Amino acid sequence: MIVLRYVARVAIVALICALATVVFGWMSLPVIGFVYSIIDRRARARGTIAALGAALGWLGILGAEAARGADVRMVAVEVGSVMQLPAFALVLVTLAFAAVLCGTAAVLGSGLERT
Repeated sequence: MIVLRYVARVAIVALICALATVVFGWMSLPVIGFVYSIIDRRARARGTIAALGAALGWLGILGAEAARGADVRMVAVEVGSVMQLPAFALVLVTLAFAAVLCGTAAVLGSGLERT
């Protein structure tokens, strides 16, 4: 039952991150992580939940674009070659970027309750 609550939290954060990224851009992720950590004070691993949610949300955006016909693979190959990374590594770095932005902001917001 506890695991189901964490999975639900991650899914909710993922949905919010994906929608906010589409509407407002990538800079909305730290705001979402910070606000999430303040709103959900009962969760113990708020930074992890926010980080996983952001990565899952961005993975959803990539998947939705690929399903619509966007050539995500070609973009990953081209941009990855400029950065001297294989395509899969560029995708992982992209997801890690989202996770770090949202997760660290959530940890910062979690620290406010201790002061």
